[in-house]
Amino acid sequence: MQSKSKAERDSGSLARGLAVLQSVVAAMRPVTLSEVSENVGLPTSTCHRLLLALVDSGHVFKMDASRYCPSPRSLAPLPLDHPLNMLRRDAGPLLMNLQHEHGASALLILFIGTSRLIVDFVPGGGHLAPYFNTLVESPLHASVSGKLLLGALPVEQREALLGDKPLERCTRFTQCDRELLTQELDQVSDCHRALNIDEHLVGIRAVGVHLMTPSQTAVGALVLSGAARLFEDRTQAMLEDLQQASRLLSDTAQSMRAVARLLNV
Repeated sequence: MQSKSKAERDSGSLARGLAVLQSVVAAMRPVTLSEVSENVGLPTSTCHRLLLALVDSGHVFKMDASRYCPSPRSLAPLPLDHPLNMLRRDAGPLLMNLQHEHGASALLILFIGTSRLIVDFVPGGGHLAPYFNTLVESPLHASVSGKLLLGALPVEQREALLGDKPLERCTRFTQCDRELLTQELDQVSDCHRALNIDEHLVGIRAVGVHLMTPSQTAVGALVLSGAARLFEDRTQAMLEDLQQASRLLSDTAQSMRAVARLLNV
């Protein structure tokens, strides 16, 4: 059996190695050893050792004498027939149609445990881009995807996620009253749709619906998000089109069955 100290050392090495790999991938250009060291806050000798291990494992390659790049294994780790890639291909035309029809950014978000993963994204017109990363980190109670996630959970798990501290007030429109929020989330659970009217950022609005498996389990969300002007007198039409797209995926896409197996629902 490993001693506790060795297990802790192994865990620390893994964490440092992942941090170095993430730094190389996130740079989106070739990086030098000194840049990696500065980004992750580790000595250059440690980073050099970890980079050599990543090169040996095939996750990083050395572009020239001094610069490192992520390998295809790091840039595209999922096989082409992985359920997420299948879902992305099936949902792509629907997202493009939604964006073209309504002008707002169209997103497909999957619930992985209690995290929200953007599987695909068609950016809207204009200069506003509310999403940059694949992980959605906006407050659960002040975002459409967060409300849809909370609405898909049992009440006890929902309350545990929200915690017992006062809810963050992002704007003057953020719903921070627990009783009123509970009522809203109960409606989300029943109707499988949610609204965000300037609750996270003033001037940015969103609407969304649950993405359902063929067995009618909510596993994600289809969302339209963008500048407030795009939503004037169009919210109901947006929701109807989102629900139609969700039904198409649930009823006809083989990828939704694969996703259901992936998530064990």
